[in-house]
Amino acid sequence: MTILFSRPREPRAVEEAVLRLHRLAARLKALRRTGWVERGVRDPETVASHSYAVALISILIAEVRGLDVAEVARMALLHDLPEAILGDLTPEMKARDPGWEEREEEAVERVLGMLPGEVAERWRRSWRRLKEGGLPEARLVKAVDKLEMGLQAALYSREAEVGDIYESALRGVGDRELRAILEKAWEAGAG
Repeated sequence: MTILFSRPREPRAVEEAVLRLHRLAARLKALRRTGWVERGVRDPETVASHSYAVALISILIAEVRGLDVAEVARMALLHDLPEAILGDLTPEMKARDPGWEEREEEAVERVLGMLPGEVAERWRRSWRRLKEGGLPEARLVKAVDKLEMGLQAALYSREAEVGDIYESALRGVGDRELRAILEKAWEAGAG
């Protein structure tokens, strides 16, 4: 217990944060990705499984490229956390809802409000950096988010019409190396 709660005054705050974050994670583990559901995929991935894959791939590439792995991991794990509150919104749903970004920010602040102060500030900085997209770490996570969506489309391509999702993913991956991986996976999966 002394490792997790290194400051004697914070055990209750950390304990509450763990329980609240777990409830949010549990929601993401049950939340099916809307785009796959709409296209009739039999057993579509959840937001949590997508986020896990984004984190895993992002960490690998960050290690290889010498980027800040902790920052990449934080960004990757935070990138869809607001969906535990808002639900999984497709790009089409977002286009029809001009207030979604404001609600996303409110959801992020709600989540960060559950955390001890220093942790909340560090996570807030990571969230802001991810949204701004200026750092190599943020660009990587954003690209891998699209890459993973496209890789999943390649896996689902034999059972459902998901070419539009693949094309959307391809447009979102500006990184040449990642784009080549995606194109190769699509050829293998959809071919």
